[in-house]
Amino acid sequence: MAAYSAGLATRGVYPFGPVPRADNDLRHQYVPFHTHLWDLQHGGAQGDLLFNWQSGYGVGFLGDFFTYLSNPFSLLAGLLPRQHAELSVYLVSLCSMGLAAALMTVYLGRLRPGSPWLRALLSVGYAVCGWGVAEGTVVPMWTWGLVAIPLLGIAADWCLTGRRWVLGSLFVALCWYVNFYTAAMATTATALVFLVRLLLADTDWRTRGRALWRAATMTGTGLLLAAPAILVCAFANRRAQPTELYVVSVNTDPLTFLSMLIPGTHPVRPAPNVYAGVLVLLLVLTLPFQSKVRGRERLAWLSLLLLTGVSFVLTPTAKLWQGGALPHGAPFRESFVLSGMLAMAAWICLAHMPRPRALLGGASLLALLVAATYDLPPVNGQALTGVLVGGAVTTALLLVYARGLRRPARIGVMLLLAVSVFAGTVYSVYGNSVADDPRRRGPVRPQTMTELGKSARQALEEHRNWPATRADAGPGVFVTNNDALLVGGQGGAYYSSYVSVETARGLRGLGLGQAMGGRHLWPAGDPVLRALLGIGTVLEPVGEDGVTVRTLPAPPLVTLRAPGSDQAYGAPVGSVWARRQAALGARVYTVPALARAAGPAAPAPAAAPEAGPGFALTRGEGWGPETWTAFTGRCAPGARAFLHAPDLNATVRDDASGRFESFSGRPPAVSAPVRELGTAAADGRFTFSVRTPHDGQVLPPDALGCLDQAAFDAAVAGLKAGAATGVTVGGHTVEARLPKGSTGTAVLATTASPGWSCSVDGGPARAPVSYQGLLGVPLGSGGADRLACSYVPEGLRAGLGGTGAGLLLIAGVLAGGLWRTRRT
Repeated sequence: MAAYSAGLATRGVYPFGPVPRADNDLRHQYVPFHTHLWDLQHGGAQGDLLFNWQSGYGVGFLGDFFTYLSNPFSLLAGLLPRQHAELSVYLVSLCSMGLAAALMTVYLGRLRPGSPWLRALLSVGYAVCGWGVAEGTVVPMWTWGLVAIPLLGIAADWCLTGRRWVLGSLFVALCWYVNFYTAAMATTATALVFLVRLLLADTDWRTRGRALWRAATMTGTGLLLAAPAILVCAFANRRAQPTELYVVSVNTDPLTFLSMLIPGTHPVRPAPNVYAGVLVLLLVLTLPFQSKVRGRERLAWLSLLLLTGVSFVLTPTAKLWQGGALPHGAPFRESFVLSGMLAMAAWICLAHMPRPRALLGGASLLALLVAATYDLPPVNGQALTGVLVGGAVTTALLLVYARGLRRPARIGVMLLLAVSVFAGTVYSVYGNSVADDPRRRGPVRPQTMTELGKSARQALEEHRNWPATRADAGPGVFVTNNDALLVGGQGGAYYSSYVSVETARGLRGLGLGQAMGGRHLWPAGDPVLRALLGIGTVLEPVGEDGVTVRTLPAPPLVTLRAPGSDQAYGAPVGSVWARRQAALGARVYTVPALARAAGPAAPAPAAAPEAGPGFALTRGEGWGPETWTAFTGRCAPGARAFLHAPDLNATVRDDASGRFESFSGRPPAVSAPVRELGTAAADGRFTFSVRTPHDGQVLPPDALGCLDQAAFDAAVAGLKAGAATGVTVGGHTVEARLPKGSTGTAVLATTASPGWSCSVDGGPARAPVSYQGLLGVPLGSGGADRLACSYVPEGLRAGLGGTGAGLLLIAGVLAGGLWRTRRT
């Protein structure tokens, strides 16, 4: 822990330098999650472990908790001030590294007895391996994978010795509960090491079979105990909005792979970050010459390292490591398992104390590795200097240590070796290019934690009207994702791998902007969508560092729709305007026919991906008048004109006022929201111009919608007049008193995501329906007075059943052991 911190301090990286500020990226997303955990610990969150009312206009939270916050060190967030949540994120990685080094020190002693001090030095290299520095600390919940390798290894060792089956099962459950993703990789790696040890054991096949049975039952029981985390995340992942943003390749040439063994390297293109310190590398290269280790044992360990490394760069086996599918980000997330195996193989070599000839052979291979890879992009100058100097010093100290010195001299050499390992670790952290990469400087301070964020949080709290209406930070104030968790309110800004298909597509169908293929939701910015979502308070920017609060006449959280009100009201079927009017239950839009008025010649006809045939646009060079394509349509005089072109990547200008709006559509990654352009003239004519820097852009024929403000105001007033008379919101429940004898459909201003069940007048609970993407509850024709809805994540009940079964198994084993002890 000290070495890693010293490396960051030497570079001046947070927390030993200024806190980097996030503006528009995803690297700070774990900070808002930790502030939400802080709120949960202190009773200030709107929601509970099952549901989160503060993001995405209401989303399930248990999957996010198990994926991002179940590391035990995340609980430290509650002990720190809320405004320093980024420090708690840093401590998650730091403490996980420290625990990983301690446990690996213990586990190496199970592989082969020997000096705990030497084992600790190897463990330091493992805990601050390349994967941990370059990837694990960027995604802090993954660093528990470093802990899982030795923890599961200790449990596997008990299977070999026939001891502590119950405690081993609890270890398995802990690893899978804390982070099932890295636990799956660690379990696979532990199984491979277990098989190697089983084959090398000097015992009969019957004993090997019993060890295998103990390992299988121990793993199965641990998985049963951790079933809630596994099943909730599995169901959430199955329901998640699919995203195919990247074509991930695991192809890596052999020399680049080998260069990643050199401490301090960082690949320009993705490659496995597997280095584990100079001491580990030198001893692994010495192992082939280590005649004190049996030949078949050396062959087994070297084969394990080789086959594991090759499995990372073959697509079928890489998919097995990743749980069946390659990820859409870093393709070598399993690299830490090879770092752990390198530390184990290094200890097998060092525990027998190699002879000078073997050490010189390992040093020769190290020199050959440097000569073969020194000019490759991952090997920077700091890495070369570190491996050459560190390799020479480490080789010299091991040669002296191997001479069989007396105790005082051995202690002195050990201290020098410890200083060398510490200095080498600091230097590799300092020299790793991640420290110079502004995108990866560890946890950062979101914009919402600045003075602007504090004033915004105070303003929202002063105007809080929840659960009658929502408060939303709104677009234009903060450009970071997940700001709703930091600022407060019940807004829409949200990023998670578990945004459900129902939530992403339902909100996109109503005109909400999204990124990351639907896994990053944006706040609503137009009046109709805000009314549908019950947003009564929004923040708007004032100058560069100020905000003001605007109150809207929003309907409450639970409103009613009369039978038959779910219709398009004349808008083109399938358009966003039709869906909005059906959700609102009133006609508020007119959709005029568009005509090309001026601009460059149209290219060949094209078709928009979803909206059907449209107007093909010509790419504009520069900003002259000839680069703009003008369109015109007729609205009611004075109507507000809005544009919906989710796939459009262009700048749109209202020709009357000169107002500009940017549309950032980039299918399938980014969907642009509905944006207001201007007001129709007195004769109803509205003209706007489009300029795009890209070919292949299409403006949908029904892109323009004209809002009748009077009709919209009347629709909102009607919803408020006939809405629920009282709404009570719990952590994951909603209860509403309805006007006596209500019929039709009750609509909750949240998405129809799976997990909800509702009952009317105390009747049986049933799954709600999707009312244009919102959560709808049919009331029937007999009249209803009360509505109650509750959210339970899919897989939770089955998972709790699995935990119960696991506890019964453990109880049976304990009872059986007690009975045998008394009988004896």
